[in-house]
Amino acid sequence: MYMKYFRTTLLAVLTCASAQVAMAQVPTTPVPSPVQITTDGAQNKTQAQAVPQDPCTTVTGAIDGATQDPNTSYGYWGEGSYYGEPKQDPKPKNPTSKVCAMGKVQVVVGITPTDTRGNPEAHRHFGHFIMDRIPITVVLSLDPSVVVDFTSLEKQRVVGFAGSEFELAKQAPGETPAVQITGPMVDKTGRKVYKIDLIVQSMVYKPTIIFNLDLRYATDKLPDGSGYAWHTITTPDFVISRTNIVDNGEELLEGDLSAKGMRLSWMTVTAFAAGTFLVLIFPGLWLVKWLSRQVPRPAPSPERVAWKSIESHYKSGKKDGFKRKNLKAMAHALRRYLATTADYPQLAALTFMEMEARFAEVETFPLVRQTLELLERDVFASVDLDDAEAVAATMDSATSLTAEELQKAFDGIEALVPRPWDSK
Repeated sequence: MYMKYFRTTLLAVLTCASAQVAMAQVPTTPVPSPVQITTDGAQNKTQAQAVPQDPCTTVTGAIDGATQDPNTSYGYWGEGSYYGEPKQDPKPKNPTSKVCAMGKVQVVVGITPTDTRGNPEAHRHFGHFIMDRIPITVVLSLDPSVVVDFTSLEKQRVVGFAGSEFELAKQAPGETPAVQITGPMVDKTGRKVYKIDLIVQSMVYKPTIIFNLDLRYATDKLPDGSGYAWHTITTPDFVISRTNIVDNGEELLEGDLSAKGMRLSWMTVTAFAAGTFLVLIFPGLWLVKWLSRQVPRPAPSPERVAWKSIESHYKSGKKDGFKRKNLKAMAHALRRYLATTADYPQLAALTFMEMEARFAEVETFPLVRQTLELLERDVFASVDLDDAEAVAATMDSATSLTAEELQKAFDGIEALVPRPWDSK
């Protein structure tokens, strides 16, 4: 417990000691005096810089640390009451101009629609979005005795000595510079003319934004001749308005915070399509070749082929009467089927005498001979086989077989040719 109090006391003592050392090291800034004492004891007043009768700015104080004119007041709300009167924004005007320093300085500010510098779509003083590149032209017409210093603009890139709502655009290599000064050119009256082409940007959320450019100028030198009596020149108020699409409030809105799908660039889509094509081209060719192959039709069984022909002619004979051509077709179908079996090879082209010599020992041969004789007897009876016309004429004639003989021949076919499972 004592150690805790000891550490606390020691920490307090060290803190006080370090504070005294820091205060001792702070240098005191001497207050400038308008009176200087020379070595001989005489007092000489410093040469104060005279304020011009027709000032070109409302900015007062040192140029490198200027502040707004203290006499300028702005209205505001506070504690439920309104104080002062709000400063009214000037009306948009393109171009705008002013004359100061007893006519020695004339300034014109505007945007030239035909100017090719900057963003061609931004050559207007209205309807701008945040961070638009806005080209502005400033023309200075000066008396020959007036000297202008562009160091703050060219080297320090300062737009306003007391701060500005604009900044010079940060141009990429190869793009038009943000500051281009042309001149001096001498006009017919002998005045010096400078043309300043600027490209500016702003991130301020306001319906209207006022552009002012501050530069140093001098109409004469100091009384001792050691340098110029510099004053500040501020260009007239040039109003640039925002687009009505963007919110004109003082705070950024959150907007739509919902998840959004990732957007693919056209290069990604092109690469993906090319990769997919290269991957699928060979499988695709193989698939097309396989689909285009010639698939042989399955050969039907001999008994199915035989019954297809026999049933077709049997139904035709039952409907319109049996003709010799029906019997000839059924006999031909029977011969072709028996020729596919192992017991009756080459039967389709054999005569009855050749069949008797080769198949007499086959068990079913008597039924085969009987059925074929019934079907072919009426076909070739009393017909000259060498006369093709006579044979063709007899094919459409009715058969001479009786109904019993036709039924007997058909029963023989059913016994010799087995029916397929799906045949009626």
